[in-house]
Amino acid sequence: METNQTIRLAIEESIQFLEFAPHFTMAHGECTRRKWDGAWWHMAALYEMGEVKRIPQSVIERAKHLLKTQVWPTFIISANDHPTSESDKMKMDCCHCELAVYYMILMAYGCDLDKELPWIREWLLKHQLPDGGLNCDPEAYTHSKKSSIVSTLPPLEAILLHTDREFTEQEAVFLDEGARYLIEHRLVCSKQNGDVIDMEWLKPCFPRFFEYDILRGMSFLAEWSRRRNKLLPVWLFREGLERLNSSMTAEGLQVGRQVFDPQGPWGGRTFSLLEATADIGVVSPYLTRQLDQVFERMGPEYTSRLPL
Repeated sequence: METNQTIRLAIEESIQFLEFAPHFTMAHGECTRRKWDGAWWHMAALYEMGEVKRIPQSVIERAKHLLKTQVWPTFIISANDHPTSESDKMKMDCCHCELAVYYMILMAYGCDLDKELPWIREWLLKHQLPDGGLNCDPEAYTHSKKSSIVSTLPPLEAILLHTDREFTEQEAVFLDEGARYLIEHRLVCSKQNGDVIDMEWLKPCFPRFFEYDILRGMSFLAEWSRRRNKLLPVWLFREGLERLNSSMTAEGLQVGRQVFDPQGPWGGRTFSLLEATADIGVVSPYLTRQLDQVFERMGPEYTSRLPL
């Protein structure tokens, strides 16, 4: 599907914003994360659209510099994890999903973050909980030991999609345990009672940033099956497709929800590219492409993406 004129213009607008906005400096570092129009959001939207190479090289270099100099490279769980020096106290803290998305953007662009910033991959791999997922709430590591599906997917994707060699034993376990977590939760369900945890997850969203929907989980499992040579849980995919049925049309998959709400508790502002790609009820070429890839992984029995 060709990108329409509105989206093309919005892409150019985001590129200009990234080139000229005063982000990635100590004085403005937090602005990169500002909901919903900070530089981080523009970069993530371009990445999800498959347009990561359109991000200016100068912006990529400034983003790497921010990660190297302005981010505290430790997930703060206990008192001992806090920075102690005055200069380190000025640094930004990160969570797993935010850091993973940043990692995916830069790796997709062609950066070798495993050489330049090896602590990021180490961070993601070390924070898997016994149930197979991760959680951006530090208390999960000291009390509940329960993961969050939202926090889990970006780190899993980062390792699965951006490892261009054989997986190490640690990485293989990380991915397989993450897949187990998703399968045990039937992508969207509570293990305790089988109910859907959040009905909003049944509505495909784009761009997602760190947010979750059922297609994101299915896409991960399909690619995990291919890369790890594991059998797909076909029953789970059938169930997932049934849950997606109301968003599927002959033309493709419709956007079912938006992850941003300027009037919501986070407030904030949007930007043109975000609004142009997140119109509810409109067929998304990006979501459709992902759904088609899932069907391809499932085999010839599921080659059609017509409504079930």
